[in-house]
Amino acid sequence: MPSTDKPSDPARRAQILAAAEKLFRHYGPQKTTINDIAREAEIGVGSVYLEFCSKEEIVGELASRRHDRVLSAMRAAASKGKIADRLSAALEARVEALFALSAEGAHACDLVLCSKTSVKTAYGRFRNEELGFVAELLAEGEKSGELELADSDAGETAELIQRAFATFSPPWIFEQDRRQVLRKVRAMSKLLLVGLLARPVQRRQRP
Repeated sequence: MPSTDKPSDPARRAQILAAAEKLFRHYGPQKTTINDIAREAEIGVGSVYLEFCSKEEIVGELASRRHDRVLSAMRAAASKGKIADRLSAALEARVEALFALSAEGAHACDLVLCSKTSVKTAYGRFRNEELGFVAELLAEGEKSGELELADSDAGETAELIQRAFATFSPPWIFEQDRRQVLRKVRAMSKLLLVGLLARPVQRRQRP
């Protein structure tokens, strides 16, 4: 937490985060120091510590922002249409958002998934929120009769879907061609959703 000697300054905090993000993208969190951030922000090192207790805290906040962007893209893509289409669009938007982040600098992906504890924490929070979002869509689809979850509930099915799409995450996807990854995401969505679509009840034939 920031020092309690002085109240937090939103403008100064934003200035520090902007400077840190620029340096992290270019040099990576590992090689960037608090002194580097202060210099880039054109403030004293002590001013940085008035807002953040450590570089790890800065990394964590920027990592959370990146994961929030991915989740926001998923929610926006799933805002309308049939449930199956909304779910497919959300999963595709997830990959598109990750590729957009990777294009922001040589070390941009270090704030999405790396060995730093704060990034892992942000990623874990994202996974929980993503799981809840997918479960909401599935529950809505089951309630409307569009989806049939068989013996699983929405939460369990959401976890299985999340596991299936875990492969479409850093660092694997950044080693692949973007168009090929998106093609595979669409194929995976089709494969999964065919098993969830509700089937019309067949009328029994009279003997």
